[in-house]
Amino acid sequence: MNVSAINAVTPQKAQNVNFSGLSDGVANVMGKIGNSDAFVKGMEKVGSSKNLMTHLSTASSAVTTGLYIYKNLTDKKKSKNEKITMALNQALTFAVSTALTYTVVGALKGTTNKLANKFGELISAKGGKTAKEVATLQAGARNAIDLVVCSSINRFLTPVAITPVANKLGAKLTDYLDKKDAAKAQKAQ
Repeated sequence: MNVSAINAVTPQKAQNVNFSGLSDGVANVMGKIGNSDAFVKGMEKVGSSKNLMTHLSTASSAVTTGLYIYKNLTDKKKSKNEKITMALNQALTFAVSTALTYTVVGALKGTTNKLANKFGELISAKGGKTAKEVATLQAGARNAIDLVVCSSINRFLTPVAITPVANKLGAKLTDYLDKKDAAKAQKAQ
């Protein structure tokens, strides 16, 4: 990390940064997406799902993974081996973490519901909340638990486990492609 570059930014310079154009642009694009018929119909289906947080986390990971893969494969500074290995790592991490997330969230549903119900009982006893408020808080607790599970699997457990595997697979795939290219070159002579 280049700390000197960070330290070189004075508070005066940092205060002069203007993000209004960027934030307006993002707001306009998000507004158009949010008002589209496809988005509204999709959210009607997904929004009523008991796995809303898992679906949203997976969608976010899919977009992020896709961008990482594209960036890795088009990075001119990286070698062929690095491009292939890093893209493979991202794809495997996404696939394994998605399968694992849905499996674990599904397996923990009973425990998650028990914890959310206990939380609701606690809030109801101490807070004097209405039944609707308690139900909303319980749904929030369920979603929070699912989000913690998704994040733990997507951002910690799976990447740590997959990276060594992806490195080995990437090396084998690169060797195979190199041999294939060498055979083509030899055949062309």
